[in-house]
Amino acid sequence: MTKAFSAPGKALLAGGYLVLDPQYDAYVVALSSRMYAVIDSNGENLHLTNSKVIITSPQFQNGEWEYHFEKSADYKHPMETKKNGNPFLEATLATILSYTQPNSHFDLKITIFSDPGYHSQTNTSEKHSVNGKKTFLYHSQEINKVPKTGLGSSAGLVTVVTTALMSYFQPGSEDSLDLIHNLAQVAHCKAQNKIGSGFDVAAAVYGSIIYRRFQPLVVTDILDKLYADPHAAKLAIDGDWEFKHAKCALPPSIRLMMGDIQGGSETPKMVSKVLQWRSECPERAKKVYKLLNDANVGFTNVIGSLSQDSMNITKDQRRAISEAIQRIRQGLKELTAGADVPVEPPIQTTLLDNVSQINGCLGGVVPGAGGYDAVAVLVLAEYMDTIKESTKTSPELYNFVQWVDLHEEAEGLRKEDISDFNGLI
Repeated sequence: MTKAFSAPGKALLAGGYLVLDPQYDAYVVALSSRMYAVIDSNGENLHLTNSKVIITSPQFQNGEWEYHFEKSADYKHPMETKKNGNPFLEATLATILSYTQPNSHFDLKITIFSDPGYHSQTNTSEKHSVNGKKTFLYHSQEINKVPKTGLGSSAGLVTVVTTALMSYFQPGSEDSLDLIHNLAQVAHCKAQNKIGSGFDVAAAVYGSIIYRRFQPLVVTDILDKLYADPHAAKLAIDGDWEFKHAKCALPPSIRLMMGDIQGGSETPKMVSKVLQWRSECPERAKKVYKLLNDANVGFTNVIGSLSQDSMNITKDQRRAISEAIQRIRQGLKELTAGADVPVEPPIQTTLLDNVSQINGCLGGVVPGAGGYDAVAVLVLAEYMDTIKESTKTSPELYNFVQWVDLHEEAEGLRKEDISDFNGLI
């Protein structure tokens, strides 16, 4: 039976860098750009001499990966038959096959789609489903040559492929969000060869959340046991990871605008430099982290105090939000100066300062790890179109920002109607 699933992209509004530490909360917004996986099985095909998984991404040139498994020992290291490697797919297959230990042959096809917000939209053509409910951009290049926009495409990919595979190997398990989350975190960490903060995978599973990470040793221990002792690894995956993922959402009167600067930053290098600075200058780092955490908590509290039903917010509430955002930015500037890392570089400061002066804008930040490639701005809903037009009128004042066509969509992982993909597969 064919099934389809989707997971949202993300923006880390509050908690950059602190999200790496299990003692701090972060505010993560799920976005309307979603990643999709459609899985189809040819049945158990017990007459086959080996098992097979074909994964296609038709929006990109040469977007096909084929994996054959002659015996269970092959589950450890999935080998792509055309030498067209994809570490995220391979890590996901290895994790799910180790967890489920299938005892019969399988023949699966998974088709991946992604909404336009995840990648550069240059040199693309549109394709629509038969019923018009899905529209995707098809690129003229291979996936690794198309610039990404930083919305969490790898986390979304791992999450939906994990869900699709689990829906086949353990039907019904796709409804267990905690299990899907834990498996996807393991696979994502395995693919990256490091234990990240996990907020991107958590948002892909749970949607908009106030997030506090799991202890890194939990995943390290699982990866050590994944093949050596699969039963122990399974028990750890099924266990309570003791992390926080409290649902949240912006009120309807406030909209998120994501701006693409087309600059680009090397996030891993920036993170490692900040961590090195924190180690070498613990006293100063402690003060900056406290400043940032106080600002993040203030922002989370003021947003959380607003009614989810109210279409209007008072002047005092607007001022409180703007002041909370300013305190976050001040903390990020302190981090920039201390660690000598461009978390909020001067060109982004100018852009955010200028946008914040436009009527109806509550303020904005450089999301996630910061850098040159994006801004996230909160605005009053009724002023959103006016603000976009204002930045187009004098683009040089706003670093030629391009506003991405997306918004908060607080829902996380969900099942999709398979008929919405007719004509695309």
